[in-house]
Amino acid sequence: MSTATRALLLLVALALLPGCFSGLNSKMPSQQRYVLQANPALPAAAGQPVAAATGSLQVMRPSPAPGLEGTGIAVWRPGARLDFYSDSRWAANAPSALQMLVIDSLRNAGRFATVESDSDPFAAQYMLSLELEHFEARYGAAGPPTVEVALVASLGRRIDRSVIVSFTARSSVKAEDDRMQAVIAAFEQATSEALAQLAANIVPPAPTSASP
Repeated sequence: MSTATRALLLLVALALLPGCFSGLNSKMPSQQRYVLQANPALPAAAGQPVAAATGSLQVMRPSPAPGLEGTGIAVWRPGARLDFYSDSRWAANAPSALQMLVIDSLRNAGRFATVESDSDPFAAQYMLSLELEHFEARYGAAGPPTVEVALVASLGRRIDRSVIVSFTARSSVKAEDDRMQAVIAAFEQATSEALAQLAANIVPPAPTSASP
């Protein structure tokens, strides 16, 4: 076979490669992306005494535990094995998605005059640091998983970095079935419950009365 013929055959083979490996011909299942949704905390019911909204709050991006920093939907399996669902991911990384949900929940609770993210250019009176301890589906020996959500929140003053209150919001919800839709529904319910706890416990400090 001549050198020219070998070169021609190589070019033909290279031209065929994209068609062989394109997404259109792939046998791999398409990856599903899920938007994390949760019900924000409800404002106090009519007739209940509520202090006037006061102070500005800056919500920091949660610091994630190992394995919870990306868009993978985390799974704990027996034997303390960390895994991820292979064909499903969050539409955004978990810490960023939870930061926005915390902001929405605290805004809706109406206890702070303003609630912003850590990317806001204006300095706030108070800061809320968050640690994402748990955000995974845990499998036992059999049956659907239980979704665990745990956020450690610390409210402090910006001026002197003193801590006003520290609180851990936790929730566990067992999925109704071992299907992705049921697991996502359990994530949303557990997240909603944790956000409600957070909004009920993270409040601006009461003003101190001046000494006579």
